[in-house]
Amino acid sequence: MIKATDLVRPLLPFPELLDRENALRRALAEQVQTRTMSLLERNIQIQKLHSQLLEEERSRLSAAPADASKPPLAVTQWRQSNGESCGRLGGDSGTCY
Repeated sequence: MIKATDLVRPLLPFPELLDRENALRRALAEQVQTRTMSLLERNIQIQKLHSQLLEEERSRLSAAPADASKPPLAVTQWRQSNGESCGRLGGDSGTCY
């Protein structure tokens, strides 16, 4: 997943937000592999951070000069990933990363 998001990184207005998400993703993957955390717990943690990062991005964008261009599809898909349903059993696995 981290390698896949590397393609999105240069398209994001604040790529360091994705870096933070990927750092958590690495840490949680290790915990899942050592069975100190369940995959569902991992999904909840990723979803929470993803929501926080989107809120931070919105805040930064609202403080920046307006850019009328439409974001690339990959950026939109990243923003829509890891929704609240990812933290529930049987969540929407199509958008949970």
